[in-house]
Amino acid sequence: MINRLYDLLEDLLKAKYAKQKLEKLQAINLQLDLIRYQTRLLLDFELISLKRYEYISEMINGIGIELGGWIKTQQERET
Repeated sequence: MINRLYDLLEDLLKAKYAKQKLEKLQAINLQLDLIRYQTRLLLDFELISLKRYEYISEMINGIGIELGGWIKTQQERET
């Protein structure tokens, strides 16, 4: 899980400097979904508390909102 978060951060930084951002951002969005589902599994298997899950979910959703906005902006630029 930690490795996925570092990979996500690395890919976000790479996308920031890439000329063709949209494809990279869409791949990052998939990674974020995987992290979202893995986090839910941690809760389902009682490996994290509900309070911790709620906090993590808020952080993931915040990243998702920002990422979604970035994707939308890139789609508008590329059309």
